[in-house]
Amino acid sequence: MKVAIIGGGPAGISCAVLLKRYGVDVTIYEKDEIGGLIRNAWRVENFPPVGFISGTGFVDKLKWYIKEYRIEVVQDEILTVDDFEITGRVRRYQCDIAVVATGTVPKRLVDLEGPRTFYEYIHLPQDVQTVAIYGGGDVALDYAIHAKEDSREPTVFVRSNKLKAVSRLVEYAKERGIPIRLREAIAFVEQKDEKVYVYTKAGLYIFDSLLIAIGRIANEPKINASSMKVFKIGDVAHPNFRQSSIAIGDGIKCAMEIMEIVEQ
Repeated sequence: MKVAIIGGGPAGISCAVLLKRYGVDVTIYEKDEIGGLIRNAWRVENFPPVGFISGTGFVDKLKWYIKEYRIEVVQDEILTVDDFEITGRVRRYQCDIAVVATGTVPKRLVDLEGPRTFYEYIHLPQDVQTVAIYGGGDVALDYAIHAKEDSREPTVFVRSNKLKAVSRLVEYAKERGIPIRLREAIAFVEQKDEKVYVYTKAGLYIFDSLLIAIGRIANEPKINASSMKVFKIGDVAHPNFRQSSIAIGDGIKCAMEIMEIVEQ
């Protein structure tokens, strides 16, 4: 029995680890780096067993499990899932069961994009000192706190008159003196001379970069399989409930369901 897990975030890795414990042949296919979205996190607080931990610290633990259980990781972006075969940008791979754990991708604002526009914190260049962050949810506030802790100067722009982030993150942001500009949508931007000129109804602001965090949507390969069992787990299955604890629980549950199939 060959199980292909598409995505190397918390959901995919937890599923792979449990399957490995049962002796199942499993491979993770990851297009980028191990960890998924959680790599961006300033702090993970919603996973009680490990206490407060940084996103990079969380990823280090995931990598440790991959190494400890000798889980094969193939660097490839899987584009389609067919019966007993998945196809990536590099090549095709055979499998008996596929697990889609590909997470989410950012909602884009194409009109605000340019060479200094980013959607994930980890993609900010090292030379960025000032950053405009557009969004009022958990991710936007987490990015702002992350920037402040990295000795950068963030400013948060929010379209509405209130934040959607959890109160804990709002408290952290206020404690650090992070400017939060409510009811100040970004009308347009100009990017030149490695600077971002942000225009709002209140005037002009100049930053080193713009980080957009206005939400995320499910990201998955094209699924054509009809005779092969395909599971969806983690954020791709629950894009409105993006929590590491849910993703890990999903991965464990999926592995147990797969074992029921294997043992039949």
